[in-house]
Amino acid sequence: MTKSLSLPRRLGHVARMMTAFVGPPIARWSPRPPLPAAPAPTAHDLGHGITLWRLPVGVVRIRERHRALTADLAYVDDKLRFPVMMSDRKITGWLDCTAWLIDHPERRILVDTGESAGFGTPDYFGAAAKSMGKIYPKIIDATAATGNDLPAMVAATGHKMADIDLCVLTHTHSDHVGNLDTLPASTRLLVSPEELVPAARSGRLLPKLPQDGRVQQTARSATRDAFGPVMPLTARGDVFVAATPGHTAGHQSVVIDLGARRIVLAGDAAFDDDQVVQGTIPGIVEQRAATLATYDRLRRAAQEKPTLTLFTHDPANAAKLAAFAQPG
Repeated sequence: MTKSLSLPRRLGHVARMMTAFVGPPIARWSPRPPLPAAPAPTAHDLGHGITLWRLPVGVVRIRERHRALTADLAYVDDKLRFPVMMSDRKITGWLDCTAWLIDHPERRILVDTGESAGFGTPDYFGAAAKSMGKIYPKIIDATAATGNDLPAMVAATGHKMADIDLCVLTHTHSDHVGNLDTLPASTRLLVSPEELVPAARSGRLLPKLPQDGRVQQTARSATRDAFGPVMPLTARGDVFVAATPGHTAGHQSVVIDLGARRIVLAGDAAFDDDQVVQGTIPGIVEQRAATLATYDRLRRAAQEKPTLTLFTHDPANAAKLAAFAQPG
């Protein structure tokens, strides 16, 4: 396995990245497949009075190397990984941008907001329109079908947007914060403190976060098994936030602890279970070492007790949830 690239190969990847940035958005040079019909949210009774709703909100297309680096590129350094990813011209089909609604006896908690049909427009990027607004559509292609917006999906669960008092953001990439503007002013946003520290070339859309005091920083304290310090979100302590950095420095996941088993809503910590098991690095990763440490944490969690890990873009989410047997 190649652990470093020759200078000509490094320069070639950088040159192709620059060409991609001066060229048109992905949607103009890679033919869009038909949009899938707006899916219905699905409810999963977890017991203990908890229902988990899967909300596929919007879709995204990415480069194949964004989803996973090939073996010969797996060890490129953190600074070169992005040019290597951007030099790829192979684009995936549509992937769901999954948000999650936890209907708990104590509260309703939304995890991420999915993507919006407004992706790519100046209004969507707001204060970041002059910078990230020009770059983002050349990195990914994203949209949402009619009826696939967050308010419609939440309404289909029988809840109102006003019922959601907390939205946990796993991180601040567009396909996770795409519908922040649809949340009511009463909904607080929980973001890790590491995520709020600006970082060059991170793709974090911090300017999209509201500036009205609703954003709160995750305060991790009590230690929970393999997850280390966590922040409980319920008085029962059965829903908590844990750090899972790597994809971004401040990436976090939400854990639903059901006693004998648990579910981890792991955002973009990986694209699927195989990446965690095999140690496969995606092309969009701020810190390779932190990603591998997060993989190790997720593997250790699964060794402690049955653990279902759900990732934002994993096509197997529905099947995995259906197979997650409810005790009793």
